[in-house]
Amino acid sequence: MNWKRITGLFRRAQPRPTRPRGTGQGQWETDSIHTASGSRKYKLWVPATYDPRCASPLVMMLHGCRQKPQDLAEISGMNAIADRNNFLVVYPEQPLRANLLRCWNWFDPKHQARGAGEPALLAAVIEKVSSHKRIDRARVYIAGISAGGAMAAVVGATYPDLIAAVGAVAGLEYKAASSLTEGLAAMKHGGPDPEQMGLLAYQTMTPGLSGRPKRMPVIVFQGDEDRYVNRINADQVISQWATTNQCLHGDSGRSGIFTDVQVTQGMVPGGRSFEKHAYHDRVGHLIMEKWMVAGMDHAWPGSPVAADYADPEGPNASEEMWRFFEETTRESSDQPASRKNLFDRLAGLFR
Repeated sequence: MNWKRITGLFRRAQPRPTRPRGTGQGQWETDSIHTASGSRKYKLWVPATYDPRCASPLVMMLHGCRQKPQDLAEISGMNAIADRNNFLVVYPEQPLRANLLRCWNWFDPKHQARGAGEPALLAAVIEKVSSHKRIDRARVYIAGISAGGAMAAVVGATYPDLIAAVGAVAGLEYKAASSLTEGLAAMKHGGPDPEQMGLLAYQTMTPGLSGRPKRMPVIVFQGDEDRYVNRINADQVISQWATTNQCLHGDSGRSGIFTDVQVTQGMVPGGRSFEKHAYHDRVGHLIMEKWMVAGMDHAWPGSPVAADYADPEGPNASEEMWRFFEETTRESSDQPASRKNLFDRLAGLFR
């Protein structure tokens, strides 16, 4: 395996981003999990408004290659949004021993199934945070950039009982590859037929569906000049989850569940233009969004800092992800909640 060549794909100057200001009085907590699948460290951002008597949402953020948790925290600005909206943010760390570039191994079959590998480790992080903090189990979300975005899709498919919605910046469809070589090819040219991958995702999800809403909301951001992840991957992510959600909805018809796709052209003042595609079901519920950002490279759009893999001129992906997560969770609230979540809520009244 030619790691020297692979490393060259990501070799750029890596100055430390400037720490964004105005993140309030929240604080970091550092911990780790140890399971049969291995161990991982993680950093947890707890906003000053966190009240252990009330259940709070949780967002898991997965960094990209050559990054650490604090890098993603700084380029995304998610902690500042958590401070304003009272949710917790957990950032697992991929160590060098697991991948020489610190990439999440989304392309490896050993890390694409429930109960093993990195999906199991990330699920264990969610469970440990939930055991130490009051977490609203119906409002646990996952997002990531690049390899982290691809792994977010894997976790959404393998643990739908834990994840309420998925967000990805420069991500790839579920099982876009089954080897490193295929992963590199998918990044450049796209993965397999997204309809087939959508069916695979549905088959993977079914063991964990008990008591959960029968859909997986997904929001995607992609730069149209991304040099590492071809823009076709954003289309494939949406197509894959469209098929998956159609199966989850019990709709076998070709027309699918999406009867309304709203396309909006926009421009960030003094920044980049973008095109937003919003996908709604037959009763008007928002299920998916795709944001294509003009002129943007491989970066988190709307970043509060100017740094590698950060683009301050794009639409604010973190703000839009949080808005999307909350909107799609509210829209699914008319569906039966899990009994466990109901008992959690009732128990909170007596704490």
